Amino acid sequence: MRPAAKSTGTRKYFRHCFCIRKAALLTLLKVFFISGLQSQPSEFTRTVSCEEASAILSEYIRYPSVTGNEKPAGQYIEGICREKGLHVRVFTDSTDSYNFAASLYPLAMNKPNIIFLNHIDVVQEGDDSGWVYPPFSGTITGDTVWGRGAADMKGAAVMQLMAIASFAGDAAESDFPVNATLLCVSGEEKYGKTGAGIISSSFLGELNPAVVFGEGGIGARNLIKKAPEKPVFAISLSDKRALWLKLRLINKTSGHGSIPPPEYANKIMINALHSLVNSRTRIRFSSPVRTMFRNYGKLEKGITRLVLGKPGLFKPVIAGVVKKDPLLLSSVTNTITITRFRGQENEVNQIPQEVEVMLDCRLLPETPTDEFINLLGRKLKNNDIEISVLIETQNAAPTVPDKYYDMFCESLDEAYPGSGILPVLFPATTDNNYFRSAGIPVYGIIPAIFSEEEMKSIHNFNERISVGALEKGTEVYMRFLGKLLR
Repeated sequence: MRPAAKSTGTRKYFRHCFCIRKAALLTLLKVFFISGLQSQPSEFTRTVSCEEASAILSEYIRYPSVTGNEKPAGQYIEGICREKGLHVRVFTDSTDSYNFAASLYPLAMNKPNIIFLNHIDVVQEGDDSGWVYPPFSGTITGDTVWGRGAADMKGAAVMQLMAIASFAGDAAESDFPVNATLLCVSGEEKYGKTGAGIISSSFLGELNPAVVFGEGGIGARNLIKKAPEKPVFAISLSDKRALWLKLRLINKTSGHGSIPPPEYANKIMINALHSLVNSRTRIRFSSPVRTMFRNYGKLEKGITRLVLGKPGLFKPVIAGVVKKDPLLLSSVTNTITITRFRGQENEVNQIPQEVEVMLDCRLLPETPTDEFINLLGRKLKNNDIEISVLIETQNAAPTVPDKYYDMFCESLDEAYPGSGILPVLFPATTDNNYFRSAGIPVYGIIPAIFSEEEMKSIHNFNERISVGALEKGTEVYMRFLGKLLR
C-alpha cells in the first residue's frame, strides 16, 4: 500500500477505475451497486495449495505464449489437467490456434456446463531491460510470482484449474447435476478470432454452457472513503466493442513541396481530423447508469451523496466531473482514437496524393455500427474521405444477473466478509461477448484483490500477482462450485 500522503490520489483513481484490461486498466461503471451481505465466513473444508499453484503458474509463465504461439503453453496446462483427472477435449491444435476444454465429466454427457474461461496468449514483453526479473522466468520471490501473463491471465487460469480439479475425486464417485469446465483459448489479445470465435461458432453445442465466467473486473481496496479497507469487486456484465476504421483520401495535385497547392491530401485529412476530434461527444446516461450513481452515492456523505443520489437532477454536475476523467468518460461515451497516419512513401519534398488514417473506436453496446460510422462521416465534414471497416468485434446485450451471479456474489462475500459487489460495463474488449451474443450469461471477474502496483503491471513491465491472490481467488471459485456440485 502506498504512504498516506498518496492515498487520496489513489482513492480518486480507483473510485472511477478498477475494472482492468489492456494497457492501463480500467473503469468502474454501469448498472447498480450491491453492498456486501456482512456475513461471516462459512465453513470451508477444501484446501488450496499455494505452493502448488505458484509452481504451476511459474512454469506456465516460462512458456512465452505471445499471440500466435499458444500451443506449447497450452499443451503444458493441458497436461496438468490430465494429471489431475480432468476429461480433456482438444478443439483445435495448431500453433496459433490451440483451444481445449478440461472438465469434471466428459462433454458427451451433455450436462449443463459451468465454464471458467481464460486465454493462453499474452502480449509482447517489450524491452527486457525494463523488467526486474526476466519476463518469461516465472520468478517467485516471497509472496509474488513475476512474469508476462501472471495477472493477464495465466494466474486466473491456475485459480480456475485448481478449483475445478479439487472436485475431480468427488465427480468420479458422484453424479453431480452440472459439469464444470476449464476452457483455455488462443488469440484473445487480438480479438479472439483464433480462439473464442472458433469455439462459439463451432463447438458451443458440445460445451453446452449454462454460464461463463471470464475476465473483466477484479477486487480492490481503498475505493470507499469512509471504509478504505472494505473490498469491492467489479463484475462486468457488458463490454464495449472494438471497431477499427480506415480513412482514405486521394487528391491529385502538383507534386513539389516548394510550391504547395491550396489543398492537398495531408492537409485536407488533417483538417478533417481536427473537425472530428474537436466535435462534441455525447455522454450517455442510461437508466442503469443513473441507478449506479444513485447506489454509489449511498456510500458517500454530504453533498457528494446528495448529487449522486439524484443523477437526473444533477446530470450537468456529474457530467462535468466525468469529462475530467478519461477512464470514467470512456464508460459513458463512444471513443475515437487516431492511432496511425500514413502517407505515400516518398521524398520529403514530394507532396503525397494519397493518405490513410487508422482509427481505434470503442463503442457502447447500444450503439449500431452504421449509425456510428454515419455520424463520424458527418463530423469529418468531407465527403471525399472513404471510410472502411478493418475490424469489428462482437456486439452483445448486457448479461442480466441470474442465480449464478447471486451464488458467485455469495462466494465472494464468504471469502471476503463484508465485501461490496459492483456490476460494471467493461471499457475494453474481451472474449466474453462471443458467448453473450449466443444468449449465454457471462460474468467478467477475477475474484482476487489486486494492489495498484499489480494492476499497473498488466500489459506493462514487471507484471506480477501475489500468492495470496492466487489462494483467495481459488477459494472463491471453489466455494462457488461447492454450491452447485452437490
